[in-house]
Amino acid sequence: MTIAVGSLKETSIRSEIQDFAKVCESYYNGELSIPEYKSVSGGFGTYSERGHKTGMVRLRIPAGILELDKFKFVIDSIDKYGIEKVHLTTNQSIQLHNLKPEIIPSLMLETYDAGIVSRGGGGDYPRNVLCSPLSGVEKGEYFDVCPYAKIVSDFLIDLIGKIKLPRKLKVGFSNSPENIVHATYRDMGFIAKANGKFDLYTAGGLGVNPEFGIKTAEDIEPEDILYYVMAMVQIFMKYGNYENRAKARTRYIPRTIGVEKYLSEFNRILDDIKTSEDLSFDIENVAVTKEGDGSTPKVSRNIIEQKQEGLYAVKYHPPLGNPSVNLLKDLYNLVSSFEEVGIRISTKEELFVINLTGNEADKVVDLLSSNNACNELQESVSCVGATICQQGISDSSGLLKRIIQMDKEENFTDGVLPKLCISGCQSSCAAHQTGRIGFKGGKKKVDGMLVDVFDIFYGGNEIQGNEAFGEVLGTITADNIVEMLRKLGKEIQNANSTFNSWIISNKNSFEEIVKEYSI
Repeated sequence: MTIAVGSLKETSIRSEIQDFAKVCESYYNGELSIPEYKSVSGGFGTYSERGHKTGMVRLRIPAGILELDKFKFVIDSIDKYGIEKVHLTTNQSIQLHNLKPEIIPSLMLETYDAGIVSRGGGGDYPRNVLCSPLSGVEKGEYFDVCPYAKIVSDFLIDLIGKIKLPRKLKVGFSNSPENIVHATYRDMGFIAKANGKFDLYTAGGLGVNPEFGIKTAEDIEPEDILYYVMAMVQIFMKYGNYENRAKARTRYIPRTIGVEKYLSEFNRILDDIKTSEDLSFDIENVAVTKEGDGSTPKVSRNIIEQKQEGLYAVKYHPPLGNPSVNLLKDLYNLVSSFEEVGIRISTKEELFVINLTGNEADKVVDLLSSNNACNELQESVSCVGATICQQGISDSSGLLKRIIQMDKEENFTDGVLPKLCISGCQSSCAAHQTGRIGFKGGKKKVDGMLVDVFDIFYGGNEIQGNEAFGEVLGTITADNIVEMLRKLGKEIQNANSTFNSWIISNKNSFEEIVKEYSI
């Protein structure tokens, strides 16, 4: 079976969007409740924003690979609809925000025509398939997993409308032990190995009651991956909880039926699929043919040497994951003139421009310098937060903005404060449990007033083989978090050290600082 990109039938998707347009109109006219609308809109990749007057559309970018023609479509849509807010998500998608209700269905149809799918961007559907952002060009990787991530993405998109899942299903592909996509604790994660095969982890996930994945299979031949994907879909449908959404994710299945039975059932279903279905596919391996021109870029923390000699990638981490729309336009105009350039969206709310010569890398760095992270702290990850997200509890994005401003005021050296992961609620969109320092938002009365508070997590780790969930050290108000980090930064700066070095022998001092500012 050959999987084709955009295999949803055009007549079907167009009809569905036209039907959804009526639902969208009814909601914004006040005729539907928030839960009623959300139960439908999520499946189309759109949610109402807080205030109920605007919405967002989430564009699925399979494997985080943003082809230049699709990049141009995003730029053209920004111009056409006057879009002022774009967000790069931790699921390698692009969110367009503050959209007037009447343009949402039209934009969905236009994205489909451009080869971008918003269908299943939310709701109880397979979500965007993730992939290590530099796969194919990264030094030290085992092999390029991008082609396989794209195949699985097309396969799962084609299942939308044909199956009913208990909840969302998240799949990731990792090209190295860096485990940037958290493949060992997703619903389903394929881990590349030095022998050219995959190990498979399943039934993991963050959020409430997080779990690391269970190693479900070893040494999978790459051409067999769709059998395992279909087995995961079927075991989810058979044993997933359709009655209680709070316990409907895949990580609850082994808890309910036991790990031994879970693995036995997975393998039984897998064997049945292998004997009854043909899930073979064709892979188009696109090797980088561009060669360096001998130019060497200037030294920059945002330039990365690729495994292709003489070629480089440039990292663009805009503050809060919100790139300047004008800068995006300028970036497209610049890189579209380069040969064989590529754009990759990361799970860290950033993007990479790949396959650049040294001179081209310098031009990209210079263009992005006014809006790019210049130290580790500024590469912190935050969800969009409660000012936009209706599910959000605390203003996570606002907190990170204040922390970055404090860091600039203090002029801390790079590394004095580490990268933070800040989630506005327990959903863990910023993966706060596996950040070195993470924060989970909530609300609490302090001195008679309801204020934003955050649990602080320490000691998380995403590296394969060393995965760890952080321990909760305390609960701190948003105001006090800024001052706590200011004090921490000054202590480390005065020690002429970095957080990662200082913490080795000063964990007790860190805990005392946290305790001082906790409520």
